[in-house]
Amino acid sequence: MRMKKDYNMTSYIKITIGTLLMAIGLNLFLVPNKIAAGGVAGIGTIVFHLFGLPVGATMLGLNVILFFVAFRVIGKTFGARSIFATVILSVCVDGLANLFPVEAITDDLLMSVIFGDLLTGVGMAIIFNQRSSTGGTDILAKILNRYSALEIGKSLLVIDFVIGASAGFLLQSVDVAMYSLLAILINTFAIDFFLVSFNVKKQAFIVSSAYEKIRYRIIHEINRGATLLEAEGAYEGKKSKAILCVVGARQIHQLLQIVREEDERAFMAVSNVNETRGEGFKDLKVVD
Repeated sequence: MRMKKDYNMTSYIKITIGTLLMAIGLNLFLVPNKIAAGGVAGIGTIVFHLFGLPVGATMLGLNVILFFVAFRVIGKTFGARSIFATVILSVCVDGLANLFPVEAITDDLLMSVIFGDLLTGVGMAIIFNQRSSTGGTDILAKILNRYSALEIGKSLLVIDFVIGASAGFLLQSVDVAMYSLLAILINTFAIDFFLVSFNVKKQAFIVSSAYEKIRYRIIHEINRGATLLEAEGAYEGKKSKAILCVVGARQIHQLLQIVREEDERAFMAVSNVNETRGEGFKDLKVVD
């Protein structure tokens, strides 16, 4: 039980870091340059420049409404992490804006889009990686998916594009509209890229006559499990055993060294694994 509490605390700390990165990206790059990169943050940016209302407060108000609508319409319940991320993001956005009321670091719209999206993309990837979300237009996308033929991903893209285009219309700037739409696309790719980067592991398939020694060193030196598979050489028909194991990205060089030391004639194939669950990795159970 203690380990679970420690894990949960670590998860909330990571979510807080993710929201801080998002808040920095919004406050220093996107909001001051009127770039509405979709989501409730995009709506908050529009409202801020039209009426002067705080971005974070607008985001929180919209999310409360969206959570309520989702609960009534699709019966979704939201975990503590998602609620926490939603609230803390709004607090961070307005808190940083009040503590450090600085103008945009640059008035170059392209640079603002790139660096703002990098920061928000990393932040959102960290939050998603903790099985959490910041609510927002994800909820609307799920509602659209339920009552139309649109997939969730496409629904989300449509909603965000409408927000980006609305920014240009309401703020009377074609440049704002175009850069907002560009920001939406970059943000989508940035989130996917960082999510994969956070979770990537290396899968190794090793064929060697010294499989027992390699297996032993994998277990005791790298502290990873391994599976022995029956193998037969296609050329000579010689039967042996192959090793299948998954290690962290930083451990692959250690594994390569072990194989090289035990059998220089071994065959080793390495591939990326984007999701790994089970003993030694993430729990198979998805819990909040």
